[in-house]
Amino acid sequence: MNTVLCIEANTRGRDFVVGDIHGWLDPLRAELDAVCFNKEVDRLFSVGDLINRGPHSQQCLELLKEPWFFAVRGNHEQILFDWLRGDSSINTADWMRFGGKSWLGPGPDHFFMRNTEFRRFAEQQAEQMPWAIELALADGRKIGISHSSVPVDDWLDLKLRLPNEPALRSALIWDRPAKDPHFKHQVSGIDLTVHGHVILPQVQKRGNGIYIDTGAALFGQNIKASDSECPHPRISAIEVTDLFHITDNYLTA
Repeated sequence: MNTVLCIEANTRGRDFVVGDIHGWLDPLRAELDAVCFNKEVDRLFSVGDLINRGPHSQQCLELLKEPWFFAVRGNHEQILFDWLRGDSSINTADWMRFGGKSWLGPGPDHFFMRNTEFRRFAEQQAEQMPWAIELALADGRKIGISHSSVPVDDWLDLKLRLPNEPALRSALIWDRPAKDPHFKHQVSGIDLTVHGHVILPQVQKRGNGIYIDTGAALFGQNIKASDSECPHPRISAIEVTDLFHITDNYLTA
């Protein structure tokens, strides 16, 4: 099991982080076009939740085949992985209701019976997809990436404990501390951390954590802007060097 993937600095181009994608490939492509992303030299790091809710979930998970794309697993990937290994705790009806039907149609049994090669790929990712990424920058700083948060106070502590503590791995993809607008957390041993999972109206800094899920899960839903806490949902891709310029004044923004 790959728990923390350590990646060296990009010496040829730029690195970007991107929030939850949730199967929306075309809006992702539009965001990458907007930042002039160059697949030859640039790299994209995802906070997870590549799948469910959008129609192109299979294609979004298959982005992991690209040499320029990296992702940590989110809770939606873990639901898929648990189902593939026969976990009886997975409620398939709930899975379909909360985003699975958008790409699995009648259900996962029927879908994967028709898509055996993709099933093998997904089973491979269940073993290989990291729970966290440690990304080095050219100036010596480091960024930690995980889906929901860092549920401990020290990055090295997280790296040492993740392989042996299932509860910690679960917290890494399921906890929602950023739902509290006053939540802030400083993680030592790392310069910044980046997360998604909780939909926010704009990218927000909480302590030394940056939260970048700006609402891809809301695409395609008939929600009035006035009724939504995220009136203008989008996929956010941010160059990693720009993360250090984000301030924590979101409560007054």
